Amino acid sequence: MRFSEIVGLLSKYDLVKTHNLSDDPEIKDISEDSRKTKTGDLFICVKGSRFDSHTVANSTNASALICQYEIKTDKPYAIVKNIRLAISLTVYNFYGPFDNLRFFAVTGTKGKTTAATLFKEITNANEDKCALMTTVANSTPNFFELSDHTTQSPLYFAQLLKRSIDEGAKFASLEASSQGLDMKRLDGLFFDRIAFLNLTRDHFDTHMNFENYFEAKAHLLDLVKPDGIVFVNSDDGKWAKLYAKRGIDKGLKVVTYGTGGDMKLKVTKADDSGTQFRFKIDGEDFDFSSTVIGDFMAYDLAASILAAVSFGIGIEVIQKAVNNFAGVEGRLERHHSDGYDFYIDYAHTPAALEAVLKFVRKLTQGRVIVVFGAGGDADRGKRPLMGSMVQKYSDLMFLTNDNPKSEDPLKIIDEVMNGISDRSKLHVVPDRKQAIEMALKTWKTGDKVVIAGKGHERVQIFNGYEVPFKDRDVAFEILKGMSRI
Repeated sequence: MRFSEIVGLLSKYDLVKTHNLSDDPEIKDISEDSRKTKTGDLFICVKGSRFDSHTVANSTNASALICQYEIKTDKPYAIVKNIRLAISLTVYNFYGPFDNLRFFAVTGTKGKTTAATLFKEITNANEDKCALMTTVANSTPNFFELSDHTTQSPLYFAQLLKRSIDEGAKFASLEASSQGLDMKRLDGLFFDRIAFLNLTRDHFDTHMNFENYFEAKAHLLDLVKPDGIVFVNSDDGKWAKLYAKRGIDKGLKVVTYGTGGDMKLKVTKADDSGTQFRFKIDGEDFDFSSTVIGDFMAYDLAASILAAVSFGIGIEVIQKAVNNFAGVEGRLERHHSDGYDFYIDYAHTPAALEAVLKFVRKLTQGRVIVVFGAGGDADRGKRPLMGSMVQKYSDLMFLTNDNPKSEDPLKIIDEVMNGISDRSKLHVVPDRKQAIEMALKTWKTGDKVVIAGKGHERVQIFNGYEVPFKDRDVAFEILKGMSRI
């Protein structure tokens, strides 16, 4: 692709302020990393919060540049009005087209990883290949790596999709985060099926309020193909109704599911052995059983089931895939033996904590013991709400650090404590390993320990550095030292 073709594409969207086409090189690849940029590459300059790559553009081997503002350079360039949108449109057109892929995208505050991952498992059970992009992992048919973001950069995802097509993929399943949608990371792609799971408080540091948060999620509707289908969890309340209405107003086919939806969903059993539910799909009842724990998980599984059915995958294949689905790492992940009974969960919002702890509370004969904290550089308003929610459903609380990032860890803890009125069952233990150890040592037969907040995460983030830390591994290390395993 010639650089002039890229400039022409961006001009169609009225994104080009000015450009210099004194030379029109053939673009062989696209780069955002100056250290890896080669001759023939298009280098995209972004002014970030920590680094401005415009400052190193001339020192790269790039053959052309896309910039946010004017710089002195002899390289051909284009200055664009919206660098985020320009990146997405450029990379998806350069590495695409992706017309042969059938896309399924999931949005919502919680449950996205579970739904997106199950859909991939269903397609695999149908002997179809599928690309996957989630908070936990990214993969192609022949490639897998752990993830560190919910919605990756457009360049990363475009390259992942191209690789997937080269490896014979038919489907792509992904999480669509509000921040990723807000930053236009998916613009330039068009989706066959999307699912809206829920909307509860999170990311108010970015979106400020529910209305803005909803609008970010609703942008996914702008990216649905005219013949696409929108699945909405009708039991989520007013935001679900608004999402469904927005989809209908856009002329899209909207299918609701839940206790009162178009497709009736009823959880028939939910305990530590798994979840069973009955799902009426197109007028016919089907029973599903999964080892995934949590009654609320049925709604996440249901979204993927409906998407798979709509793509023509047989119900028996889907039932088998759901039955074999082991869930996602760090999502109500249970570990138990004679000397312990604990769960690892990613819950880091008030609603997610409520869903998890309310479920665990029902199954507990003894005490519910919770280790939790709140992340730094994030929505401060949710912190006291998290404290209040844990107090409501627990018997013993160990308040500790999550990922403080650039904030003072003790100030974060203080803000969480503002929501806790009953301090008699509260232990403040800033050291997370020590907090987990105290909780496990407090455990008695009949109790359940919930270690919440970090789930699958592999590090603890402090100001300027990271420390290797995985809740599950730390817990087992402590139990080994206690001779309980």
